[in-house]
Amino acid sequence: MVFKTWRLGLLTLLTATMLLSGCEGAAVEPTNEVVSATAIEAERVATTNSVASITTATIAELLDKSTTKEDVRAAFGQPSYIGKSVYWVGDDLVHTEIWRYDQAPQGYSYEWGDNQGAIDLDGLISRKLNAQLLLYWSEEGKLLDAIYYYRDSNGKLQTLLPALRLSQSSSSTDNRIAREEGLRIGSSVRVQNGFDTTRLPEGADNAVAFRAVPGRTYRLAALTEHFAQLIEVREGEGWYDGWVPVWTLTDEAAPIKEQAAERWRADKAGASIYWQPTDDAEARSLEPGERLLVVGASGDWRAVIVEEAAQAALPRIVWVKDEGDALVSESKLQGLFDSAEAAYPLVRAVVYHYVREGVAKAKLAHLLGKPQAVERSGNVRSTGEPMETLTRWRYESDSAELLIDWSSEDKVASFRLSPREEGQPYTAEQPLLWQADSDLAYNFFIGRTDRALLISGEDGGFSGMHYDSNVYALDPETGRKLWQRDLGYENDRYMFSPDRRVMAVHIPTGAADEGQRHERLEVLDTSSGKSLWTLDRELADDTIDVSYQLAGDTIAMLYTTGEFDHPSTHRSFIEAYALRDGGKRWTRELEQVGSLVPTLVATDQLLIQYSGLTGVSIGREVVAYDPSTGEESWRKEGQAAQLLGWVENFNFEARALDNKPNRLWMMDAAEWTWIDMSTGQSLARLSRGPDKGYEIVDDRYAVQLTTKDGSELAYGGEVTSAWIELASGQTKWTAPGRLDSAIVVDDAVYARVDGKLQRLRLSDGQRQWESKLNYGGRLQWFDGHLLSAVPSGIVVIDPQSGEALYRMAGTGSGAYDAIAHWQMRAQLTALDGKLYIGSDNGLFSVADRLAKLPAAPANR
Repeated sequence: MVFKTWRLGLLTLLTATMLLSGCEGAAVEPTNEVVSATAIEAERVATTNSVASITTATIAELLDKSTTKEDVRAAFGQPSYIGKSVYWVGDDLVHTEIWRYDQAPQGYSYEWGDNQGAIDLDGLISRKLNAQLLLYWSEEGKLLDAIYYYRDSNGKLQTLLPALRLSQSSSSTDNRIAREEGLRIGSSVRVQNGFDTTRLPEGADNAVAFRAVPGRTYRLAALTEHFAQLIEVREGEGWYDGWVPVWTLTDEAAPIKEQAAERWRADKAGASIYWQPTDDAEARSLEPGERLLVVGASGDWRAVIVEEAAQAALPRIVWVKDEGDALVSESKLQGLFDSAEAAYPLVRAVVYHYVREGVAKAKLAHLLGKPQAVERSGNVRSTGEPMETLTRWRYESDSAELLIDWSSEDKVASFRLSPREEGQPYTAEQPLLWQADSDLAYNFFIGRTDRALLISGEDGGFSGMHYDSNVYALDPETGRKLWQRDLGYENDRYMFSPDRRVMAVHIPTGAADEGQRHERLEVLDTSSGKSLWTLDRELADDTIDVSYQLAGDTIAMLYTTGEFDHPSTHRSFIEAYALRDGGKRWTRELEQVGSLVPTLVATDQLLIQYSGLTGVSIGREVVAYDPSTGEESWRKEGQAAQLLGWVENFNFEARALDNKPNRLWMMDAAEWTWIDMSTGQSLARLSRGPDKGYEIVDDRYAVQLTTKDGSELAYGGEVTSAWIELASGQTKWTAPGRLDSAIVVDDAVYARVDGKLQRLRLSDGQRQWESKLNYGGRLQWFDGHLLSAVPSGIVVIDPQSGEALYRMAGTGSGAYDAIAHWQMRAQLTALDGKLYIGSDNGLFSVADRLAKLPAAPANR
């Protein structure tokens, strides 16, 4: 496990003991990130003479899971040093208090740092101090872990770990192999074969820390009866530490031979498993019927992995003795996913040992068998770099799913194994009309004509990690790319005429002359991408905001000048140009500071929001102007127009993807109002309040979310959902939970309710079925079926039962942290008998029908 240099303090703080830290009954994994020494709160306290009472005997007698801080103070006095830090306990990041007792001459001091731990190992080796004890406490005062470094009667440095995370106390003096091999704490050691180190010597809640490899030197930090803790500091990377069986440090470990995977069964009582191939390292007895995966041998010992049906323990290499008849060979493994043998415990054991980064495809193909699907991974490069995807093999059985991404050298680049949930669909090939390849990961449908499909391409980054936004056109019949425009790191820099045949693109430009700001707008023919005309405009250097809108046959640019932090200096100007040829139509200074309300498709009116530049202010005005003349058409005082798709828990499609651009939701202090932008007339009203939120379903319906206790609406709180008819404002029915992503098909509502997909009767909200799985993506209706765009791909669902029928091979919408509401819709679009499928892997696909229900795979 890698720890960055700038975040080293916590693990080095814990050195030999953090790997053992945790609390009773909890699955405990130390944090993967650590805190620098300067960020750790610590205090030095006076050392008392009572530290002399700290011995191996008193530790064994006093320290257990019931020990309190008062017990320790009474026995050992005040600690020499107290530090506070954090680490993971299960899935929770918990705060810990670390007590250190120094048995050292007066004047001794020690501060942990990035390349040293809480234990002063160098000081102990050089005899600057005699012994040190570390204790780890939870915030509740529970003793989590302890380690004691001391010298025995012969002056040799030893370690003692009490029975806190271990089944029983264990000392380095108990380690026979270390004693016979002359292995000393603090010395340099090497493993004789490749082994995974673990965070704990033993225990079901263990985890792999890092891979120890031959040829690399490690420091021996601690010993228990059968295990050794290794530490390595890598320059520029950080501190690594983990436990291995001490036998792996001996010459006997060198000749371990890997063998073809073979499955054994414990046929009767009498067989045991061992931590290492020595008779005194018994871990436990095997129960009859338990199965083992044999992966290697050393003499008459077999290296095995126990198939843990309950997944209680980490898959790790242990040992059995190849003697007697208690163990029976069942079969050698090949084509694992080609048969019913691909049960999860076996797959887990196989993957743990054989599938790891850098392993060649040829080595795994025979063992795993033919993948159920060959696909493409998501982007594996950082944003700002050219997109790169990898070939992905998808393996599926009734109990397991394994994804392997292959490098260009046909070696494992990454993999993911997971158990299959009940009802999780299998992958099937979806017939496509065509599939296009983009040079950006995320691709969204934004419109079409009879001659061009218009697509938005994004790199998936956000804030300082967003570099690329593109818009491009594809031939509707073949998917051939017609043209592409780079929008830099600004997304949504484009507008369409209602028929999508003309497009205005705000082009990023380089630095203008000193004292000026250069703005460039190109008007394109969407069929060819050719420029019809270009607006090049040099603005004053103090221009602080520029906005554009397309309305009627006019393009308007509005810009504001002044000193950003001094609103009294702000002045706004608007210029209008003919869409046909770019001729200037009119220009004027506005009565007050404002911005154009952005739309994706041209509207009938130019709409200006008058308010400050830093946000929408209730109490200002929204004014509509005739785009040809600039004359005022209507005015709404005290109103604010939505400049974003999600504000104040109000979710609606502001970009008019459905070719209905002349509708806009606005708000005042008391309510939301749906406005006909052509006339300014109100079409519907919804009350506002801190305890309320809305999702606009379509032109007819909305969902109102209301907190049960009247508190402010927040994500994750308990809410009730009301189905609102927009025309009348009436509540048709209510349902418990958070209802979202709803679509209406005939007399049914399909929606997510607290993550589960439900079908509800439109008339009264009566639930007709609920899905077994959680669905986090947008819903779409196509070819008589319900579709959901989840991160793992497009899932086809039976609308009558809610059963997930299959997942479309090769699809994946991924997880885009900053995805806009309109982009969520545009990942999956059904229009005029065609299905347009975006992705997170550079692909854009078109289908005109869904696959028939696929046959069950061979391994079912």
